[in-house]
Amino acid sequence: MLTSGNHIWDKREIYDYFARQPRLLRPGNYVEELPGRGVVVVTARNGVECAVLNLQGRVYMPQTDCPFRKADALLAELPESVKVRFLDFHAEVTSEKMAMGWYLDGRISAMVGTHTHIATADTRILTNGTAYQTDAGMTGPYYSVIGVDKDIVLQKFLTQLPVRMEAARHGGELHGVIVEVDESTGRAAAVRRYTVA
Repeated sequence: MLTSGNHIWDKREIYDYFARQPRLLRPGNYVEELPGRGVVVVTARNGVECAVLNLQGRVYMPQTDCPFRKADALLAELPESVKVRFLDFHAEVTSEKMAMGWYLDGRISAMVGTHTHIATADTRILTNGTAYQTDAGMTGPYYSVIGVDKDIVLQKFLTQLPVRMEAARHGGELHGVIVEVDESTGRAAAVRRYTVA
């Protein structure tokens, strides 16, 4: 399963891949005519069906349909039997991510934000049983400025001149969230940040 965000459209070569790989998601609140989709139901190793949703925020991001209303629509299409539901909400601002977490609290098992590259320390289970973290953080080089060679970014900030962004090459880390879910209710039982450095 691979979720994405606004950069999914950067390389046209990926477009044809959507038809061959339904487990590659793009934010579901882009227009329907685009390739790919924003939700998939998969079967976990233990035989439990799990829905994975991918939506994108609108504040300081490319224009998309309302992620809140699209979340309602995607959840309404899921079979009632699919209790385990996970949302990757790819958004820029903390407030929009928090609002989405509260909006879906009790209707999904977990909502984890992505996009800002830095893991947040607000991992918790919301009032009605949804696991939540504002941003999972990135998988990539942490001796950097959000993945970009730090010297290049410093040059840009100091001179205000355009620079060619290049990925940093050191300090690779994997950041994420592990959620335990009660498969009979879909409620989160536990959630914790996870890092491999």
